[in-house]
Amino acid sequence: ALGGTGKTPVTAQLALDLAAAGLRGAIVTRGYGSPLPGPVVVSAATPGAGDEARLLAGLLDGSGWRVVQSRRRALGVAWLAAQAATPDIIVLEDGHQTAGVGRHLDVLILDAWRTTGEPPALCLEPRTGAVAPFGHWRESVRGADRAGVWLVEMGSPLPVGPPDVAVAGFARSYGLQLPGPALTGAAVLLSGIARPAAFEAEAVRLLGRPAALAIRCRDHESYDGRCLVRIDKLLDEAGADLVVTTAKDKVKLAPLWGRRPPLAVLEMQVSWTGDKALPELV
Repeated sequence: ALGGTGKTPVTAQLALDLAAAGLRGAIVTRGYGSPLPGPVVVSAATPGAGDEARLLAGLLDGSGWRVVQSRRRALGVAWLAAQAATPDIIVLEDGHQTAGVGRHLDVLILDAWRTTGEPPALCLEPRTGAVAPFGHWRESVRGADRAGVWLVEMGSPLPVGPPDVAVAGFARSYGLQLPGPALTGAAVLLSGIARPAAFEAEAVRLLGRPAALAIRCRDHESYDGRCLVRIDKLLDEAGADLVVTTAKDKVKLAPLWGRRPPLAVLEMQVSWTGDKALPELV
């Protein structure tokens, strides 16, 4: 699907686990919405870099892995290959539909599927619908045939795929990072992501109380001056004492936030399920 499948945290956790296994590597990302053509090595504070690139760089800080933003991913791969410290492995974030870049393995997150049979002979079949721009799917079910690993968000036992496809699983968990002592005043939820409903439900669960307001911006919102003026008006009307946002939104909001109500961040962690974990398969 076009968004909300867990691609960014899955990519980060895969890279961290590969780094822990002793592999030197890098992530190459397009940098959606960024004016920087690249290739450029990104940190969490790189001005103008894409939100996902900056988030990945912050998550991988200290791992020895680099995050390279390159609008043309083939250039990013070639740039890395020309460096003195050539990586052992390059992870193309959001690369399943990238033409012109040869690769050894495609890992595809299935956002919808059906299962047939009974354990232990449970079989997995991908499902899809109308593709963009007419629907929210990236491609038809035939695209799944190009992948070597199907990644599904479910526990064990995992279904089996076709003979030439491995199936791995993952699960998400959440934590709320508060800016200080727990605040009990009016909380406002603010996000610019593809599927805000899941973020809002988890934020309310961890807060332990309903939110005064949920502000939904467009996916990859840049939070320019006009947008912040509208947000400020809504925060004032709601009497906000705390604003809860996502980790991806925080990298853009934090430098601009100033004296507004304190920012709390809903952080997502990924764990692997099934007999063989994704890093092991890679």
